[in-house]
Amino acid sequence: MHTLKHLIEEGESLKSSLQLNDWGGKILEGEDLERWSAKSVLYMDEHAKNEFLNEKLKDNARDLSENGYKKYIAILGILKAIHEYE
Repeated sequence: MHTLKHLIEEGESLKSSLQLNDWGGKILEGEDLERWSAKSVLYMDEHAKNEFLNEKLKDNARDLSENGYKKYIAILGILKAIHEYE
């Protein structure tokens, strides 16, 4: 079982996998990102009290192969906001 704090720490550690594309854009992809986002969705399904944030996280967890870094930032931001609010 993953705590919210653990998911945030795991998400932060993914920044070490960040790459830049030829145009200077940020790329984040791979199995670790997919695993972390899946765990985040499972956590939200079990613990989320706010349906809007739950759906927003799920929307960002879909198809991480496109704009993975932006979606990662959104998921991490949602988890951090929930942690700060609790």
